[in-house]
Amino acid sequence: MTDTSPADTWQLSDTEVFSKYGDAFVPRRAEQTAAVCDLLSGIPVRHVLDLCCGEGRLSEEYLRRDPQARVTVLDRSPEMLALTAKRLEPFADRHDSIEADIEDRRWRTGVGYGGVMTSLAVHHLDGEGKRLLYRDIHAMLAPGGVFVMADLVEPAGATARTLAGDHWEEAVRRASEEQFGGDEAAVAFERTEWNHYRLPGPDPVDKPSSVAEHLDWLREAGFVEVDVVWMYAGHALFTAKRKAN
Repeated sequence: MTDTSPADTWQLSDTEVFSKYGDAFVPRRAEQTAAVCDLLSGIPVRHVLDLCCGEGRLSEEYLRRDPQARVTVLDRSPEMLALTAKRLEPFADRHDSIEADIEDRRWRTGVGYGGVMTSLAVHHLDGEGKRLLYRDIHAMLAPGGVFVMADLVEPAGATARTLAGDHWEEAVRRASEEQFGGDEAAVAFERTEWNHYRLPGPDPVDKPSSVAEHLDWLREAGFVEVDVVWMYAGHALFTAKRKAN
């Protein structure tokens, strides 16, 4: 059990809430993280951009797996960048950071990354914002480079939307019991209205798109081998590759 009461939780910022309960709020988080890194194996340049890095969990796992790898982490939150820097301390000088918003195009320059990875960030952009981001990421990747994205998706119908919400709630309940020995994280999940699929919508902050839309936009941006490789509780994992020369 933790020593934080539910009443204390409601005083936390979104960053603090996610930092405390993220492992419970994100369905099968460790499984998602492992899959993202699996999809980045064999990239042509072992330098990856972690877009909207949060606490740096993807970067930590990627750097842990490959002692020759390097990451650049990007986030608009100084809080999150500080948490990431602390998490990545064991990896010495194999990481650097950019403080920027995902919508800001000034960071989208032709670095020639071997990979770009992101989790739970792109759904904050509207449809046109996603299309533009995918075009820019394609241009930033080296030939043969890989883009991997884990994110919320919008189900095509009401029945599927309800099911996504049900599965997400059940996943959080199970994780709460395992990690906190009770319903602390599940209560926080409900009280903070984290479950997008329980909200009436449209939401000005969360703007998930359908699986079909993401696949179309990625192909339109020039990617090949575009696919969905994992999906559960409204969360999907996409992969796409820049064609090798």
